[in-house]
This record gives sequence, structure tokens and C-alpha cells, in this order.
Amino acid sequence: MAEISSSAQQSLDALLSKLGAKKLSDVQAATNKSKDSLGQEDFLKLMTTQLANQDPFAPQDNTQMIAQMAQFSTVTGIQQMNQTMTGVASEISQNRIATAASFVGKTVLVPGNTALVDSAGGISGAVDLPVSTGNLTLQISTEQGQLVKTIDLGSNPAGLVGFSWDGKDDSGTAVGNSRYTVKATMMNAGKSQAVGTDVYGPITEASIPTATEDMLFTVAGIGKVNMATIKSIKY
Repeated sequence: MAEISSSAQQSLDALLSKLGAKKLSDVQAATNKSKDSLGQEDFLKLMTTQLANQDPFAPQDNTQMIAQMAQFSTVTGIQQMNQTMTGVASEISQNRIATAASFVGKTVLVPGNTALVDSAGGISGAVDLPVSTGNLTLQISTEQGQLVKTIDLGSNPAGLVGFSWDGKDDSGTAVGNSRYTVKATMMNAGKSQAVGTDVYGPITEASIPTATEDMLFTVAGIGKVNMATIKSIKY
């Protein structure tokens, strides 16, 4: 049979495409693909053929037959498990999207030292004490570095020590800034030591992660934070 030239084949494929018919190469590829694996019906046909053509004086060994059936059952079970896990992964992905969306607009406590004022003009947060101390001090400054308030938090055990400030200086006048910097120090073994701080801030954006990615949130004044770093949530 004479071979069709490439230009003639292209013209034929274009015509078939307009008619909505599949190309011969696509049909052949689909046929070949369908023969790459055996299904349960194919396995049963092979087993039936094997039994029908076995030597009556040397029949198929029961142990071998059971082993073949067990192997096929195992493969079938793995395929079904893969389908089930794919469905579970899809459900988890949808739940992660819903979880991420539910956090937007919430106020959360995260590590940081830049605090945005709330609706009343104040700020709040916590100091993360590594050990107990008899003297814990919090300093609040403007973004330009001007100290506006010093709060004596006194003696506290190790852990989170909450704080809040109404946005007013020692004279009772509202400072009026939109954000402040907080700094905490503690006395440890007779020496002054800087301590980590956490601040409350609103979540303005939530990422939609894949199954292998961490959920990230954008907290105003702080930036990107991992869900695992959130220590508290305000509703």
C-alpha cells in the first residue's frame, strides 16, 4: 500500500477535524493505550483459559492459583486505595481553602514588635518570657524612635505575659500614631535581658496552599506569617 505524503495527511487531518472525526493516529493511540493494562475481566478470562487448557494429568497447582488470585486482589486493592486517597486529598484541599478564608479579618497574636492601633487607638500583645523574672518592663515608642510610654509589668513566671496600652502618654494625652514599636526587657541573674514580644494584628490576606505547602497569612504591620506561629485569635 502506497504511503500518504505528509502534506496529504495534513489536509486529511484538517478535513476530519472539521467533520468532528478523530484522526487515525489518535484512534490507534487510544487502542494501544487500552491494551497497556489488564482489568479484572481480562484476568478472569486468562484464568478460565488456563484452567480449560491445563493438562488433566498435571492440573494447575492450587497454591499457585491462590497466589495468582492474591496478587491480582492486591493490585486491585491498591488501585482502589489510590482512587480513595485522591478523593480524600481533594476534600482536604477544599477544607484548607475554607479554613484560609475563615481567618481573613480576624485579629491574631503573632511574634513581632510593630503593633497597629485598634479602633480605640490602643495596642495590645504579649511578652514571651523564657524564664521567670522579678522585673519585666515594656517600652512603647513611635516609628521614629520616640519613647512615649514605659509599662512596669512586674514579676511574672515563664510564658506569655499579656499587655495593653490605651494609646495615651503619662499626661493622659493621646499620642495619635497609627503604629508603634514595642520592646521588652527583663532582669535575669542581675542583668538586663531583651525578651521577645508578640503583637495583635488583623489578617488581611490568606494564601491557598497545596497539600504540601504551609498556610500563610499576611498580618498588617508584620507581613507574612505561618499558621503555626499564631498564638491567639481575637473574634
